Amino acid sequence: MRKTKMMLAVAATTVFASQAAMAYQAGDIYVRGSFEKADVTTDNISDENAFYLSGGYLFHDKMGVELGIGESVKHDFFGLAGNDLGTMERMPVNLLLNYYPLGGIDAARVQPFVGLGLNYTRYSSIDAVGSYDIDIDDSYGVVGQAGVDLTITDNLSATGYARWADVEADIDWKTNTGSGSGTTKLDPVTIGAGLTYRF
Repeated sequence: MRKTKMMLAVAATTVFASQAAMAYQAGDIYVRGSFEKADVTTDNISDENAFYLSGGYLFHDKMGVELGIGESVKHDFFGLAGNDLGTMERMPVNLLLNYYPLGGIDAARVQPFVGLGLNYTRYSSIDAVGSYDIDIDDSYGVVGQAGVDLTITDNLSATGYARWADVEADIDWKTNTGSGSGTTKLDPVTIGAGLTYRF
């Protein structure tokens, strides 16, 4: 009888420990690798796919910070008449404050989250066609996201998310016949999916 009680106590402790490990809680650190597609709102820049890497830290059961950086991806860009102007590379960096409504709940296998923060978009390797000389300024703006982690194991989750960023590119150009400037709002809506490993 005593042996049976001891076995039940050990089993209960194991189950509790397993459930506690699945709870999102203060002190958790995670890394995430994902593949995403960004659809920009302007027809002057092509939509592209990219890899995205992020990491985060929960300083509260329901709150955490996340820093993510996207792969530098080459886009085609076009003039107002649809003419090809060249290519450029765009790399987004996002710093977010995330909220986990189910954080701290034991054995929660579905963990939704929403986040709000700052986006920095860097433009580089601008290769203009013909006589065009084009310069694109880097951009700062607001970024928001919503997603969900689906538990696979105590430490590994499948993650899906949608993200929107306020990205406005200031553009200056020169040609043999003159120069000009303007702005293009990209405001990309990004859909992504990947794997998250939590320490």
